Amino acid sequence: MKKKVTIVELSVFERITPLVSGYLQAYASEDPEIRASYTFDNYSTSIKTPITEVLRDVLGRQADVYAFSCYVWNMGSVQKLLPLIRQAQPDAEILLGGPQVMKHGLRYLDPADPHMAVCNGEGEIAFADYLRELTESAPDLARVGGLSFFRDGALVTTPERARITDLNTIPSPFLTGLFEPKYSMSILETNRGCPYHCGFCFWGAATNDRVYRFDEERVRDEITWMSRNDVLFLYIADANWGMLSRDVEFSEHIAAASRERRFPSVVYFSSAKNKPHAVSKITGIFQDAGLVTSQPISMQTLEPKSLDLIARSNIKLKAFSEVQDNLRDKGLSSFIELIWPLPGETLDSFKRGIGTLCDNSAQTIIAYSHLLLNNTPIYHNREKLGLVTRPAGGGVADARIVVETEQVSADEFVEGMRYFYALHAIHNTRSLRLVSRYLNAAGKIQYSDLVSAFVDYWRTRPADDPIVEFVERSIRDAEYYDVNNYGLFIHTVLHAERSLFNAQVLEFARSQAWWEDPQARAMFAADLLNRPYVYSNTPLDPLEDGVEPIRLLERGRRSYTVEIGEDLVGALSGAVRSEDQNMSAGTYTIDHKRLQYPYMASQSLDHNGGYCHGMIEKVENIVPVWTPVG
Repeated sequence: MKKKVTIVELSVFERITPLVSGYLQAYASEDPEIRASYTFDNYSTSIKTPITEVLRDVLGRQADVYAFSCYVWNMGSVQKLLPLIRQAQPDAEILLGGPQVMKHGLRYLDPADPHMAVCNGEGEIAFADYLRELTESAPDLARVGGLSFFRDGALVTTPERARITDLNTIPSPFLTGLFEPKYSMSILETNRGCPYHCGFCFWGAATNDRVYRFDEERVRDEITWMSRNDVLFLYIADANWGMLSRDVEFSEHIAAASRERRFPSVVYFSSAKNKPHAVSKITGIFQDAGLVTSQPISMQTLEPKSLDLIARSNIKLKAFSEVQDNLRDKGLSSFIELIWPLPGETLDSFKRGIGTLCDNSAQTIIAYSHLLLNNTPIYHNREKLGLVTRPAGGGVADARIVVETEQVSADEFVEGMRYFYALHAIHNTRSLRLVSRYLNAAGKIQYSDLVSAFVDYWRTRPADDPIVEFVERSIRDAEYYDVNNYGLFIHTVLHAERSLFNAQVLEFARSQAWWEDPQARAMFAADLLNRPYVYSNTPLDPLEDGVEPIRLLERGRRSYTVEIGEDLVGALSGAVRSEDQNMSAGTYTIDHKRLQYPYMASQSLDHNGGYCHGMIEKVENIVPVWTPVG
């Protein structure tokens, strides 16, 4: 009888192609001996699935071999499953692979369990050799390269394997029929490797600079498969999309597929670090095809000392500013990614860096918490760098969040997180965007000081204020670890508690010295009108207060009609999205009907949080258009 192999993937998202499982099975099945000896089964579900349900489903497979894809986000669940599987099936073979476990056999393996091993590199060849060895009458894992396992209580690690240089030896699980057409999300991988060595990231540290590529025809055929099988969300897994010239051609193929069949409709990617103009071209290609997308710019920090410590160089500020202006002129979105706190960063430099980004027309700024990943340069130097961490992920993940460094105390870390939530509230949502631009340009208050003032305002609010409570709970319980948390915050301030947030912003503004400035009040009024809606069915703001300098003529179903004077048009030109680039005094319709989806109460909060996070990164797709009347 053939033995059964079950490959287990616990993913962040539901209904996403299990690409790791597909690669492992496709490669191993090329071997006649393995085909003759094994059948394959894959179990893929979301990390939100209750552990009891996962255990029931996995044990229901009654496999002889279980292979787990292990990442920081699922390792807590995997660790809970392993002893329960072993209890139920004492002789089953278990292989752990992925960046969380590789080279960490001492941490994740049981010294008393001779039937469990860790894969220490790329999995395809090692997995096939592992299965082939298990067919022997007296299998010896010491003959398989790239593994760690315990033998007689001692950890054995076999010689490291070289990376796969010809990726086309791995058959495509899309094109060979392994994947059924049932996924709404899909991962596309066109190459492997990263030429950078950023200290916080495992990607470059693991790949020794070299980038290896899948054949172009294969990649195009996989994109076509995804489009024809109704994949809605496309996640491009490459480390630096836009680094290679062919990435532009692939982007054009994605756009053409979307035009033909309307799938995919949303594209996510990690952009090339120092190719902003190529990435801007790609973003434009997607936007022109009606795809919802945004240009990511991963800067992580602007502090020179920190950049030196993490061995990273950023795009020059002049080039960054030019890119932002170009994107704004074309109506394209971008978002800047930061990490708080990196070694060498201080609370002051963090705030100062954000102010610099705002000075240079940054659209959306996202500051992620510093997740200490296994096997990274920072991980290996964590004690030297004075890092203190706390667990996160609610037992599902095996995550450690950096909450102290040599330069940042625990209290300063918390204050930095409050600062980001305030930035998320008033900058990323465009709630005080025009006001802050005016005040900064007039020398009245800098961007960073305005955000700090809003943090101070939140301190005056009652503890049970839903918005303040969301922020404080997120910080206290490390809920910011979950990427959907930032989206749920947007859901809160732009939908669930929009009226309360409007009142907060108005109360804050009226408490500030700059409120006495008529031009500042005019900019505040324009901000009220220009604040976007993340859902298409959120009730339109009544705007009883705060728009005095602008004459509100009519409130439509999803629009306002206003009259603006000569004293305001100069400040609005180029600052709001308008079909009239040289705005003049007169009547304008502010249309909020853009590319939003409706709020659906039947969907989970996680689903809505993920949607809102994606949309605020693509804010140019939801900001209103100011159109002259007549």
